[in-house]
Amino acid sequence: MKVERTAPLKVDLHIHTSEDPVDCVGYTAKELISKAAAEGFDVISITNHCRITFDQDLFSYAKKRGILLISGIEMPIHGRHVLVLNPPASGVCSDFSSLSRLKRPQTLIIAPHPYFPGTTSLNGYLLQHLKLFDALEYSHFYSSMINFNQRAVKVSQSFGLPLIGTSDAHFFSQLGVTHSLIYAEKNLEAIFEAIRENKIRIITRPLKHLEMGLIAGSLFRMKFRSIMRRH
Repeated sequence: MKVERTAPLKVDLHIHTSEDPVDCVGYTAKELISKAAAEGFDVISITNHCRITFDQDLFSYAKKRGILLISGIEMPIHGRHVLVLNPPASGVCSDFSSLSRLKRPQTLIIAPHPYFPGTTSLNGYLLQHLKLFDALEYSHFYSSMINFNQRAVKVSQSFGLPLIGTSDAHFFSQLGVTHSLIYAEKNLEAIFEAIRENKIRIITRPLKHLEMGLIAGSLFRMKFRSIMRRH
């Protein structure tokens, strides 16, 4: 007889590691997995820019630590970031037409930080291509006075698209500040189905102003190092 899981899964589906070809992150994929296990996560996805950081070795390493590792990538579509989880082998694309061909039950497409300031956020592209997305991200980077997630919340309420909390972590200090509890069995198909059915509870808190400033400063320095590394 099948026993249904009653406790929700602790999940973060947007995290970067040092294997990222764009950003200079200070910890490796295995170090992230170990940290996530120590923080009690059940499911994570490494979503590096323009590169899938996933193989059988990493999957097994995570499994031994009680974590389901889902393959993922943060890819630029017309220069705007899109999260694709469990993409097919030929899943990298650069326009919305080819992104539409990735739509399938075993692949999840999320709009990350859709209305945050900056050229990599979807902004107006989101409503133009809303049917492509399975969920919208509620990002950890906000305070009680500044919260660029608010427009995403309104879109979610207006169109019935689920919100999912993530860290978009580039530093360990960001991990766990905002994440999701998902009510599903611990397998990819059940998790994606639960997300689409909005069986999600977002766990989050606003950053204190000092925290927000420190993270912003660290991100600025990281971006600068990344630019220098590429040149």
